Amino acid sequence: MLWFIQVHDLPGIPGFNADLRIGLPDMMLTYSPSSIFEKLVLFGPNGRTAYRAFLERVDSLFPLIYGLFLVMATTFGLASLFPNRPALQKLSLLTLGTSLFDYAENICFLAMLHSFPRELHNLEKIANVFTLVKWAFAAGSMLFVVILALGMLLPNRKLQASA
Repeated sequence: MLWFIQVHDLPGIPGFNADLRIGLPDMMLTYSPSSIFEKLVLFGPNGRTAYRAFLERVDSLFPLIYGLFLVMATTFGLASLFPNRPALQKLSLLTLGTSLFDYAENICFLAMLHSFPRELHNLEKIANVFTLVKWAFAAGSMLFVVILALGMLLPNRKLQASA
């Protein structure tokens, strides 16, 4: 998705490509609290407006879309591999952690944008924790999807509950 945005820009959000060149805070794995404020300064007024619009218009839908994909993929995999284990199938709900922490991170960034030029040190630290947890859930969720897909490809893939 970011490649498409870099090539074609975002309709209705002029100047977003400049923010991408500087680097979006929520696309970084980790960061120091002061680096968030530095990025917001580098964005300039137009860049901050573009970033706010991106968070409100695009990044408000993206976590929902990939969250639904992860839940559906893992639910399908678990239901296929463990058809008689409904409690085990509920593990697919863990993948929603990625979306939950992505939304929490976005709320922090919107609050920082709203309060700019005042720097919110504690909120920057909280946002960093949300970012780290989001990426941990994302990596775990993708690994979960891959393991389930591999399990479905193997012969005798259905693991029945023992009687």
